[in-house]
Amino acid sequence: MTEVLHIAAVGALYLAIFATAELWYRKLHPPVEVTRKFIHFAGGFVSMSFPWVFTTHWSVLALGVASLVLMTLGKRYGFLQSLHGVSRRSKGEIHYAIAVYVLFVIARQQPVFYAISMFTLIVSDALAALLGQAYGRWTYEVESGRKSWEGSAVFFLVTFLGVHLTLLLATPLDRGHSVIMALQIALLVTSFEAISLYGNDNLIVPLATYYLLMKMSHSTAAGLGLQVAAQLGFLLVASLIAWRSRVLSESSAIAVHLVLYAAFSLGGVWWPVAPGLALLACLWLDPNTLRRTPGSSRYQVLVVFYLSIVAVCLIFVDNTFATLVHGAPAFKRGHPFFVPFVGALASQVAMLAYAWARSHRETRRRPIPLAVTAAIAIGWVVVAPLGLWVVRRELSLDSIAITLGVCVIAVVAYALARRLPRWPRGELWDLRLQSLCAAVATLVLAPVHLRWIGAIG
Repeated sequence: MTEVLHIAAVGALYLAIFATAELWYRKLHPPVEVTRKFIHFAGGFVSMSFPWVFTTHWSVLALGVASLVLMTLGKRYGFLQSLHGVSRRSKGEIHYAIAVYVLFVIARQQPVFYAISMFTLIVSDALAALLGQAYGRWTYEVESGRKSWEGSAVFFLVTFLGVHLTLLLATPLDRGHSVIMALQIALLVTSFEAISLYGNDNLIVPLATYYLLMKMSHSTAAGLGLQVAAQLGFLLVASLIAWRSRVLSESSAIAVHLVLYAAFSLGGVWWPVAPGLALLACLWLDPNTLRRTPGSSRYQVLVVFYLSIVAVCLIFVDNTFATLVHGAPAFKRGHPFFVPFVGALASQVAMLAYAWARSHRETRRRPIPLAVTAAIAIGWVVVAPLGLWVVRRELSLDSIAITLGVCVIAVVAYALARRLPRWPRGELWDLRLQSLCAAVATLVLAPVHLRWIGAIG
């Protein structure tokens, strides 16, 4: 009965927040972004209390479903214009509800970390949006939209202060550890927010904050300092490449630095070599091979996302396995998914090389088998040998065979799929096709590699 009363009380608070925002919008006619952020802000503080209010995730799920139903009906019948009266495409309210529920499920036993994660969603995001729109003068492209550097700076500062002060006052971490930890989390989460699209920052920001809190709370201050220095180095390199090449946009440079940092932080010191080589190969290939957002002169976030998503997933899978089964005899030779990681990156370059060959009049007339073979050779030679050797200090038969096999399967599948009459045409669909082919090739050969190194029977 107590739980039911809590659900009713929280539900009444949510209804009051929606009603207040709608009345405010209809009577005083403020900008819709203001009323949206009011709902975001006030509802978020109610959600922040959940670990202390509810004892089961079913309560949060019921409230989340009810709020989604209310917002869906409001959008369909037009009685929640204070929330839905924006012209831009956004699914932020859906991501918001999902984030609150998932975060409660995984973090309710650590309410301080839950509160910090919700803080970045509630306060940092809302203040960055409002102040960025009011005072933002310097902007950068994010696909077809724009964000302001002033808004990103506000997000960074508010996140740093919120994380640092909470860790300092509510956890046993010492002052130096909390400062470095807050600095790293603020830098990373600000980068995620900067490249988020269609309101998915409402999902990415709080979950990324909680993941980083869990991971960094067990690290030393010196180790975190090295991580911050490495991340700033990657950000500087990616920014210089964007500035000098005039190919990457500012937001895609941020995305590139996150890929390189993920390889360094979750893989090892030399893991960024393979994605770095793949990046240089992409810049070397004809610019028309990569896909740009219409109306933009530079490559955007989705290009980096589709070219790196398979490799990034393999980084996280490898890190998870290394954490769970570290020291097992099957892993004496190192991280089990490193070779498929290199193979996935090489296959992406190979598919770009094939697309380049088929898009030029001089090479289009050559036989398709010759183009496929040349593309496989280019992708593998550019990425695999050096990318493998710097980490493993050898080029073993299994690593050569697996990375080359991933390239072969991916490029052949890509060449065949491009000829399918029903496959959707367009720039993003071609990038999705490349990612799909790289994923299929990796899934086919990863079990072979794991069996070869003795990780599975």
